[in-house]
Amino acid sequence: MPLFRESSFLVVHPGSQYTIFSFGLQDPLSPPQYKIPSVVYQDPNTREYKSKKNEGEELIEVHPIKESKIIDLDAFNYLLKIILQSVITNNPVVTINQIPLLLIAPSLAWSRSNIEYVTKYVIESLEFTAFNIIDLSIACNFGMGSSASSCVVNVGHESCQIMPVIGYQSIKYAGTYLNGVGGKTINEEVQKLLPNLSNKQIDALKTSGIFEAVNDHDSSFYSVADLNTIGENNEEEEDFDVAKIVTEQNGNLPKSDPGANEGEEKKQDEKSNSELEKNFFLDPDTNEKIYVGKERFQGASKLVNSIAEAIYESLLLIPDLEKRQECYDNLIFVGSTFKIPGLKQALLIKLTTDYLVRSPGESTANDDTTAINSAIVAYQQAEELNESNGESNFILSQVPTAIRTAKHPDYFPEWKQPKEKGGSWEDVYFLGAEIYAKQIFGGNSNQGGELFLDADGYEERGPQGIWDATI
Repeated sequence: MPLFRESSFLVVHPGSQYTIFSFGLQDPLSPPQYKIPSVVYQDPNTREYKSKKNEGEELIEVHPIKESKIIDLDAFNYLLKIILQSVITNNPVVTINQIPLLLIAPSLAWSRSNIEYVTKYVIESLEFTAFNIIDLSIACNFGMGSSASSCVVNVGHESCQIMPVIGYQSIKYAGTYLNGVGGKTINEEVQKLLPNLSNKQIDALKTSGIFEAVNDHDSSFYSVADLNTIGENNEEEEDFDVAKIVTEQNGNLPKSDPGANEGEEKKQDEKSNSELEKNFFLDPDTNEKIYVGKERFQGASKLVNSIAEAIYESLLLIPDLEKRQECYDNLIFVGSTFKIPGLKQALLIKLTTDYLVRSPGESTANDDTTAINSAIVAYQQAEELNESNGESNFILSQVPTAIRTAKHPDYFPEWKQPKEKGGSWEDVYFLGAEIYAKQIFGGNSNQGGELFLDADGYEERGPQGIWDATI
């Protein structure tokens, strides 16, 4: 008999803004069931923590995690307590000794002392009888299942972590942590373009689907070159409504022919976002329409440039050229920022344009448009080129000769939803953690101490015992 039932597995990934978790593995394995703000409240007098703030209470809002790092350990531990309490409350027949806990830790952000402090709390105070931690980058590899080596790019709100993985081991000496670079980089750039938007409105724009990273597609209304002219003629180019927001308020609409409006809206519906001169998103507070021009295709380039350079510098530290190429062949992009349409493609094209090693006879034109088009073609042909060279005795003298993302698994249908947004693969580390949990908690050969830390192992080795169980 297995030591624990899969219906009692608790898998948690605490993030700077939100914490996602699932209690009980689904069949087939599914994206996380719950998403809660990573925030707790503290009484300034008693110093006690609470899960929510009632009306009239003077409590301090505490965010335990910032830039992916744990900055308040006691508040972080209380966040775990809140999750456990909610699980027990909603599943009264389940007892704590039946629940194994697996935490997903960011690759470069949590210190050893932090992890040991959390381990002490989880075993002694919360009284879990089975506990382990999995590195996010390794979890990504398990989730994809396509290669033993990869390069994981984890973009949070205020930080970005690039981690090469070789043979299912994270190569931390080559990892790169970018402080202050992440989703907020896009927010800051959009704020410069659209200063009248509030922070909440910018977040709504980013997640609306109309905010895109443009890759100079022929069918786009705006080209990359077109976007680059902003600031040069933003007072003259009235056709594009540059830096101008039109808010459509209910009851205050301009009078016009209803039939004409209906026909115009039908034409708009038939066009893709990139073909429209203007498009709108809804104000999160009022649900009013806010129209945006070509600014909705800007704001991502600074983040793309920073990440591309960091990937190159990180993989440059891998001395084995074949392993380095394997990492370039299996890029994994995670984090909710990658839900932005076109962002992954923009990053791949930037990497290909700046760092792809071309054959000696291949043209390297200086013209930006030609370079971008060449990059797109090179990216699209990378798989064919690799397949044709794979069986030869060609030895790489320089890399990368191809740059591409890791292939998503064909199974796990729940992770392919929603189809219109490309699935839920930006959280693929959670899938990998679920797979890992099945292996360590669901087997019948492990008696604790080898694949996870149990009460006996903790009594013998203390919090340091977690290092005997983690991979």
